[in-house]
Amino acid sequence: MVAPGVMPQTQASSAPAATSLTLPALERSALFFDVDGTLLDIKPEPRDVVSDEALRALLERLSARCHGALALVSGRSLADIDRIFSPLNFSAVGLHGAEIRDASGAERRADPRIMDHARKPLRDFVTAHEGLMLEDKGATLAVHYRQRPDLGAEVLRFLMRFCPADGLAVQEGKFVVELKPGLYDKGTAIAELMRAPPFADRTPVFFGDDLTDEAGFAFVNRAGGVSVRIGSPEVRTQAQHVLPDTQALRALLVHEARP
Repeated sequence: MVAPGVMPQTQASSAPAATSLTLPALERSALFFDVDGTLLDIKPEPRDVVSDEALRALLERLSARCHGALALVSGRSLADIDRIFSPLNFSAVGLHGAEIRDASGAERRADPRIMDHARKPLRDFVTAHEGLMLEDKGATLAVHYRQRPDLGAEVLRFLMRFCPADGLAVQEGKFVVELKPGLYDKGTAIAELMRAPPFADRTPVFFGDDLTDEAGFAFVNRAGGVSVRIGSPEVRTQAQHVLPDTQALRALLVHEARP
């Protein structure tokens, strides 16, 4: 179906230009959603983000239509994803792929000890720079600089000291830089879920909004699926399509989930 209000890609994008957004039938689709900036608007404090009843009901309808092949794909931990969408528990990817829960409820988690040598240096760095916030998620460490955008380049340089010799990688996002295990990203996580029911043998559709979602877009494109970025069409991206904001995405999903 063609989405109302879809925006074509510009020449600045690395993806082919697109004039309309057509999703495969839900009965044949595997749906993957980033959370912050995609399903829900970004808040100044990550803990302030929570889903509303209408969104939860919509996701339940979509999950039923695609026979459970729906997953949330986030930089947040699985526990935080569950907090946001409580009482629902979908298949989910946490910490950019370092945590995964499949449709059976089985979980795979990276060992948080991989970050032990970086915790104190990062705490000291954040303490020395007013306005920065360290978010310790266990197997990843995120430094938020929304209150000090002037420090973004310095935060990135500091976190790069731990890569790649320590088996870690840096993931940039919106006013955040995150240190994570180098083996995982959202693309590898979506690929892992796609290898088993109910996701296997379906067309993957991934909605995201950030640099953290680009690996997911790239995998979905290679798999013959549909990739959709939420946000400005002027931003360079591998996504095939762009929707302007979270409200446009919700309108599309309501349209797709109708009887």
